[in-house]
Amino acid sequence: MSEFEAEWRARFERFARTHTDEAAISGWSHLGLRRRVAVFSRMLSSLGLPASPRALDLGCGGGTYVRLLAGLGHRTVGRDYSVPSLEAYGLPFRDGTFDLVVSIGVLQALAQPERVLDEIARVLRPGGALVIEALNRKALVARGRRLAETVRRQPPRVLAWDPAEVGAWLDRHGLDLVERDGIYLPPRGLPALDRLLGGDRGGVAFDRHPRMAALAAHGFLFAARRRAPGGR
Repeated sequence: MSEFEAEWRARFERFARTHTDEAAISGWSHLGLRRRVAVFSRMLSSLGLPASPRALDLGCGGGTYVRLLAGLGHRTVGRDYSVPSLEAYGLPFRDGTFDLVVSIGVLQALAQPERVLDEIARVLRPGGALVIEALNRKALVARGRRLAETVRRQPPRVLAWDPAEVGAWLDRHGLDLVERDGIYLPPRGLPALDRLLGGDRGGVAFDRHPRMAALAAHGFLFAARRRAPGGR
């Protein structure tokens, strides 16, 4: 485990010990959790999953998505980041176990995201679906944060990625992108900027314009489907 990952695991363990509400356990604001759940719920309804699908929440934190999925009749397993081993890099499940894998708020804390996708693709059945979050490296706020870290000679606190790069990772691991929706949030110290982002309805407008979305989105949820062996 890298020093960066060890710091994040310690941070998540501290959140779990010191907080009781779901958002704080995951290190999010209440607005951030609400927006993620709303986008995820919209995506989920369009994935065409079978009845009573088997689902894995990789990085389940306070259990938000485990409970949501279980309430919809999904047979759901949650694996958290702060377990003794870094399970994202070696999942204890057989090949093709799950119809759905959800991983929200995880890639930002992992130094080797493609290793995670290796395991996700392995445990997904052909035709199974993945919903995964990546923070947006191209956002104006993210660029400003990186500049400040560079000037101060500080290592990055979170890892963010170019959305096109994430799409290429998915393709390399046999996962066909079917949808990408933005998570739009103001900087924590400037909540009034949420009006400029359109509030809870702002994402719909931004997502229609990819260039604007790339500059404004805090992160993206990517929905992808596992390609059949030998398929394209």
